[in-house]
Amino acid sequence: MTKNKYSALRQTLSLFVFIITLTTYNMASAEIDLTGMYTGLIFSNSSYDLKTNSGKTSESWGHIKGKLGTSLNEWIDVEGQLGLTTNTDTKQGVFSYGAYLRIGQDLGQYKPYGLVGFSGYHLHEDGYGSETESGFSYGAGIEIFGSKDLTVTFEYLRLIDKSVDGGDLTFDTLGIGFTYYFTEDTSYFNKNRNKIRSIRY
Repeated sequence: MTKNKYSALRQTLSLFVFIITLTTYNMASAEIDLTGMYTGLIFSNSSYDLKTNSGKTSESWGHIKGKLGTSLNEWIDVEGQLGLTTNTDTKQGVFSYGAYLRIGQDLGQYKPYGLVGFSGYHLHEDGYGSETESGFSYGAGIEIFGSKDLTVTFEYLRLIDKSVDGGDLTFDTLGIGFTYYFTEDTSYFNKNRNKIRSIRY
């Protein structure tokens, strides 16, 4: 066999190995499925505005929110959020909470969504007492997938928009964070391995 034939054989084998490797990788990737549950963090700026006949009160804080959700179907998720201001001292602090329906569509690398639900907050300030409000909430966001289970998330949420004490109160958050989607390995090999483990133990 000539040198050229050896070279052609090596190239053919290399291409064959590459195709087999790629096919195996894609098959393994296809057998990793999302469970429907997700969690994440959002680092936001929060804005508090109260307009009354006697004037306007405005405050702005750093805000970190954690979230946990699960899918009802391919369009709708149920999500809970808890938040806390980050740049206030011991004299002032805000705790926020909420429960929402998240309605969105997966477009591949992107997932835009809207939020509707219920939020509340508790604000405490030494010397001025505390304030607690709750009400209807709405917002919007977009997730950009860096991998199948991890996204960069941009989100705006109006936690509170209501009339109080003859005035108008709004409380907003706008931020960036990440969302992690829980996955499970549905491959035939791992199903059998887990079955064997359950029998042994």
